[in-house]
Amino acid sequence: MAPARRGWRPAIPAAVVGASLSVCAGLAFAAGGGITPPDPPKVTDVVCISSCGGVHKATTDSKVQVSGRHLRHVSKVLFTADQGGRIAADPVAATSHLVTAKVPEGAATGRPKVTDSYDNSSRSPTALKIVGPGQIQSGNFKLRDASAKPRRTYYYGKRNPRVSYMFTNSEPTEVRIDVVKRGNGTVVDSWVEHAQEPNTRHTAKWNGIRRGTKKPVPNGKYKFRVGPQSGSMESTTDARFKYHRFKFPVRGGHSYGDGVGAPRAGHTHQGQDVLARCGTPLVAARGGRVQWKAYQAGGAGYYLVIDGKKTGHDYVYMHMKGPAKVNRGQRVKTGQRVGTVGSTGAASGCHLHMEEWTAPGWYEGGRFMRAITKHLKKWDRWS
Repeated sequence: MAPARRGWRPAIPAAVVGASLSVCAGLAFAAGGGITPPDPPKVTDVVCISSCGGVHKATTDSKVQVSGRHLRHVSKVLFTADQGGRIAADPVAATSHLVTAKVPEGAATGRPKVTDSYDNSSRSPTALKIVGPGQIQSGNFKLRDASAKPRRTYYYGKRNPRVSYMFTNSEPTEVRIDVVKRGNGTVVDSWVEHAQEPNTRHTAKWNGIRRGTKKPVPNGKYKFRVGPQSGSMESTTDARFKYHRFKFPVRGGHSYGDGVGAPRAGHTHQGQDVLARCGTPLVAARGGRVQWKAYQAGGAGYYLVIDGKKTGHDYVYMHMKGPAKVNRGQRVKTGQRVGTVGSTGAASGCHLHMEEWTAPGWYEGGRFMRAITKHLKKWDRWS
């Protein structure tokens, strides 16, 4: 049984009813009339995307992508010059998170730099190796097919997104795999599978982490792109998939009841009620470590607390029909079955009472979050 929190009583849910800046041309105009310069660019990576010798290997006229933040106003991409100093290239395209440019003649190995019209600049933390055109060879590589499964995936889920592919070639090949965000074309991750045999079915998995970081990529639509390490990348419609960081926990028909702050005798309602039939399956909205599994008569009933992986938040499931199907200290995956909807403890009707707590967590000095209602409804839209 978890320790009692001083001055706190578990929520007692009842059956309830549901519930002078402007921007012009990318510049902010303050109410006083002055122009506020855009945020300085911040580069996080640079990768080659066409006529490549590898993820970070290119030649003259190769197309590269510079990724990061606040890149929409980048006016020049500066490459190390083989005669010393830097040589500039105009962007082919620029968005807030991505700049595309061609490697100019005379570029040499180094870390590209971007600048904007306000003289703000940022340099890539990774180097781009420049080689001669003769080192960019794709041979007879041809992608026969590529497909992604599952088509809807979740961070730290039961099944990581994976690509199955087959290609033809005259010899074993170093195969490069990109994960690309559809819509803006950002390469969020890229790696090489070594010595892949042609005319053979291959499978590669992806963990959902953005290249160069320890963070999961944003929710959205993605695709796998496959090609030789030295050459051009290809994709197919079947290689597309959707990726999300959370999964809605109630796996059946449901409606929304009382939210945070609803009237309660002597205490504040600290979570969101989701009304559903008793016995409806419950899954982990975010995988992580089981912190508590217990029963509280006259309060939470059978409840579970999961420390969400890479969130710093705890997620609390109350009034379950019986003991959770996972144990304290156990690691669970996003979407893994953890129990069923019930009405144990101080509950009026079958429902899940769910709470979200900030770091350092539930019973550990954190605070309950009013945003749990917004989060649940957001997860509900795609799950």
